[in-house]
Amino acid sequence: MCPDPRAPATGPARTRAAVAPAVALAVAVLLGVCGSSAGTADRAAPGPGATPGTGSAVAAPTTRPRPVQTLDITGTEYAFAMQPAGGQGLRPGWTKVSFHNTGGEAHQVMFARLKDGVDLGQLAAAAGGDSSGSKAIEYVDMLGGVSYVGPGRAVEAMVDLPAGTVMAMCYVPDAHGVAHALMGMSTMLQVGGASDAGGPGGTTDAGTEPLQGTIVMDADGYHLPEALPAGWYRVVNRDGGAGGRGLHELSILGLRDDLTADGLDRLLGELATNATPSVPLVALGGMGALSGGFEGYLYLDLPPGPYLAVDFMPDPGRPDPHLLDGYVGRFRA
Repeated sequence: MCPDPRAPATGPARTRAAVAPAVALAVAVLLGVCGSSAGTADRAAPGPGATPGTGSAVAAPTTRPRPVQTLDITGTEYAFAMQPAGGQGLRPGWTKVSFHNTGGEAHQVMFARLKDGVDLGQLAAAAGGDSSGSKAIEYVDMLGGVSYVGPGRAVEAMVDLPAGTVMAMCYVPDAHGVAHALMGMSTMLQVGGASDAGGPGGTTDAGTEPLQGTIVMDADGYHLPEALPAGWYRVVNRDGGAGGRGLHELSILGLRDDLTADGLDRLLGELATNATPSVPLVALGGMGALSGGFEGYLYLDLPPGPYLAVDFMPDPGRPDPHLLDGYVGRFRA
């Protein structure tokens, strides 16, 4: 059974464990199975998590890229509504994604593409016999998006859409453990035409929106700026793990109170096993999963208080979430 990451606007949040979004979509479309987490982690712990100040030292543009288009997405039980309708007429390049959760459950929108030379049949074959889907991660590139967000909330992000087929989906399970993607909350977008920049990366022309800083996801954890004022942030995955390793996401959870070390350990165990958290949490979105070497942009407007940045992604063939290895950041806004 899939874990249930429903996160109300207030009160406890239930969080998914070790499900790779792009893999989950391929499984949902081709195999009709649902991923789950099992086993224990034995990879080396990446470090203490968030390192304030490191991200601010990374060279970054001063403004976000100018988007070639806007994709407005509304999530509800259990479908996406898009404007333009069905994502028609999308061009390659930086796309501003405005995601609105108008449903009663938590939702997300993740974007992925198959790696060059891979087709959906290969992805399905790799996922076959592996209920977690972790064996197929090496066949996809995760492009980012919006990590899961509670009901009544909206998050803005920017994703660099490549030409060709792009997968978009929500893999948050319902109360019975059924992934929303299996109930129709997934779609294939056809991105056509030439990018404004004349190359595969889309336009990099500077826009008018200033950046507040850069958030780096590296092999040793999250690296955050010293302060997080409201505004746009560049989110970069610099973990160069080969063969699909190094996949990370920035999922932001709001806390009511600071946690002790023991309280944090207990909470991480609860999140990894889909147990009801012992402390109130609020799912505030964040940057969806990015493969190593990829980046995106995220708008943050966090009220003062304590927060967790959590990575639920696994490594290929190993369904345990990175949070079990210590890939968790504690910070205050």
